[in-house]
Amino acid sequence: MKTSDLLFEQISAVPKEHSAAMLHKAYKQRFIHSFIQLINYAQHILRKDYHLILAELDQLDIDSPSFISPWLYSQYFKLLESMKNDDVFAVEQTIQSLTDSSRWLIHERVIASGLQEEWEKQVFVEEVNVAFGSDCMQACSSTEEELKKFKIATSEVLKWIAEADSYFIDEINSLVSTINLVKSNVNVGATSPKFFGAIYLSLPNNLEQLHNIFLVEHLVHETSHIYLNAVIAHDPLVLNESNERFISPIRTDLRPMLGVYHAAFVLSRVLRVFKQIQQLKLYDNERILNQSIGNLTKKYKASFDTVSRQAVLTQLGKQILLSTQECALI
Repeated sequence: MKTSDLLFEQISAVPKEHSAAMLHKAYKQRFIHSFIQLINYAQHILRKDYHLILAELDQLDIDSPSFISPWLYSQYFKLLESMKNDDVFAVEQTIQSLTDSSRWLIHERVIASGLQEEWEKQVFVEEVNVAFGSDCMQACSSTEEELKKFKIATSEVLKWIAEADSYFIDEINSLVSTINLVKSNVNVGATSPKFFGAIYLSLPNNLEQLHNIFLVEHLVHETSHIYLNAVIAHDPLVLNESNERFISPIRTDLRPMLGVYHAAFVLSRVLRVFKQIQQLKLYDNERILNQSIGNLTKKYKASFDTVSRQAVLTQLGKQILLSTQECALI
């Protein structure tokens, strides 16, 4: 049995030792292979010589602790879209941008002010504003002072998570390359395969009102999305038609079943970490923590019930869904 087969047999919503590192390695391998195929095809069709870029991609080490940068993931999807649209100029321009290989890797996690570069702004609009509504989601970069406070809060929160669940902090360390702070009138977290490994957090305009438990929720929530996206690269999990829509407890609009499945998965993990924080008395505002656990439990049960009753799942999809109950410590 291959290592990858064994990995997916053991995949669970419950964080496990080495699981995220092995999953990330498999994801990087699949990504590099797909990128090489795309550029090989472009080279053949355009009669161009891209052997240097192909060689650089082939030399990327999936065993390295370095992260493939969100920028490189974004360029892959940009190239794929340009090829689908038969946009020769955009294809050539995107491949040309890859000649700067210094942007390909991130060697240690970065906490930064988001939306500093044009590629970020473009993909943020495509992925985040479309999801949350461009009329209500007007985001911009944070100030230096806001970023300073955010870094202090994030450092504290990561210590809480490490103490509450050592395997979950392993997931963050394995999967999250960048944590970006942005400002907006809507408090959300976001990630996407188009900037895999990056988390964008739009937090309260007045950071003095930021409860650290709010930050815990978003970091656990978004890291869990990244983890599940890596699984979905290998198995679709949900087989419902993409145009079907269902009630989601964490969104006001109707969502595809995959979105509701994501909700059940991430909510179970936030619940797990919150309950462990409560048990260890790491957070001193018991009222806020109890209220949060109560609200999350209702949302988790609603999403679990919807998926259980109406989803068409693969075998792995069923396996992971059932494991969310154990994960949530219900």
